[in-house]
This record gives sequence, structure tokens and C-alpha cells, in this order.
Amino acid sequence: MKLRISIYLLSSLFFLSACTKKETQSIENTASIGTIDTLTIPAVAGLKPSLRLTSKAKEATKDWQLYQTFSTRFDSIQNVSLGTLKNQLSNIIPLFNAQEEAEEASVALIPSNLDSPAIKARLLTIETKLKVLNNYVQKGEPDAQEIGLAVVELKNAFQNLNLQINENFALSIEEMLKELNQVPDAPNEPEDEKPTPRGKPPVEIYKTKQ
Repeated sequence: MKLRISIYLLSSLFFLSACTKKETQSIENTASIGTIDTLTIPAVAGLKPSLRLTSKAKEATKDWQLYQTFSTRFDSIQNVSLGTLKNQLSNIIPLFNAQEEAEEASVALIPSNLDSPAIKARLLTIETKLKVLNNYVQKGEPDAQEIGLAVVELKNAFQNLNLQINENFALSIEEMLKELNQVPDAPNEPEDEKPTPRGKPPVEIYKTKQ
């Protein structure tokens, strides 16, 4: 009987000890994640100058939801905490999944006047850079410098998309020359006859023969 009681007590002690250890580990892991998420992503050299759209390009993209989301989100993913960056990525990445589903359902998410192989290639590059960045931020021990570089590459990929969109509406040299040649020259105004004094006809003087 005493042996059974002793075994029961020992089993209870081991069980309580294991539970306490798990709770302690859970608290430590939560604290560790909280500390990691406060990690600030530094600014890294190599970022291209911001390229804005031309008036025609702006008009073409104003109803393009995917592009408008990029433009808003990408401006706010530098010099932020890791936690903020994770939240931003969680809102951006699903957009590509929605685009792939729409393409399978034959729904066009790219405006018809922007639906070109060059622009699709730029979008694919952005998607790739996003996934690489997301892999970096999800690491157990994330490297802030590595993430900062990935952010720069992602933003540069977006600048390349802006450049391609602008080029989509740029005039070719032939078109510009054609426009220049179509400008009419100023018409030549006929020379007005010089009025004579007081409106009288000019006086002719005849010399007499000597």
C-alpha cells in the first residue's frame, strides 16, 4: 500500500514538473517572439530614386487595385519594426494568390491597356522578391541586414514596374517627329499697301523736255 502511494506521489510530482516546464517554455517563447518583432529593419544602400507615373500612366492605373495596393504598402515597409513588416506582407502576398485564382477563372485583373508581356514580367519579379522577403522575416533568428537588403530589392522591382508602365504610354521617336511635322506653320500675311499721306494717290512728277 505504501509503495503504491509513493509511486502515485512521484508520478504526480513528475506530471506537475512537466506542466510547469512547458508553461515556462511557452512564456519564454512568447517573450522571445515579442522581442524579435520589435527588431528595427535598417535602411540599406542601393535604393533607386522614386519614379512617379506620368499623367497618362496614372489615369491607366487609377482603378488597378493590385497596383494601388503596392504603391501604398511599399512606401511604408522601410525603417519599420519586424512585426510591422510581417503585417504588411500578410496583406500583400494574398493579392497574388487572388490574381492567380482570377487568371484561372479567366478574369482580367490587369487593365487591358497595360496587359503586356513586359508588365507581366515585372509583376512576376515583384512576386518573387516578396516571397524571398517573407522567407527572411519568418526565420527563427532573422537577420535585420538581410531583410533590409531584400526590402530594397523589392522596392527597386516596383520602380522597374513604374518605368515599364510609363514606357507603355511614351511616344516613340517616329511619333514625336510626326507630331512635330504636323504643326502648321504660321500663314504668311499679305503685305499691305503702304497708305499714302491723307489717303491720296501718289503724285507723279513729269519732267519737261528741254
